[in-house]
Amino acid sequence: MEAIYLIKKTKKIVKVKDIAIALKIKLPSVTEMIRKLSRKGLVKYEKYGYIELTKKGELLARKIYKKHEILFNFLTKFLGLDKKTALQDACKMEHGLSKKTLNKLIKFIKNNKNLVKK
Repeated sequence: MEAIYLIKKTKKIVKVKDIAIALKIKLPSVTEMIRKLSRKGLVKYEKYGYIELTKKGELLARKIYKKHEILFNFLTKFLGLDKKTALQDACKMEHGLSKKTLNKLIKFIKNNKNLVKK
């Protein structure tokens, strides 16, 4: 979902191949996931066609991306991690992070801006 959202922001048109390249996975894996997302009403997709997020899909993708941004910023600005490590870790963390923990993290960031690493 996040990959589709990000590709759409830069390329305007999203293809299975674009997602495979972005995620470094094989085309059949992407196609299978797109089919699943389509059945859930999150994307519009026709075989060999473009992929579009539905309104429901775009809302979910934005939420996922926002969570990723918060984690990435925390890891780089507060913990001083390099961007590559922070990107990888944020991707892993975003999938298992509860809403409760995310909200606490947001509150912590807002209340502790003075702790930001320079």
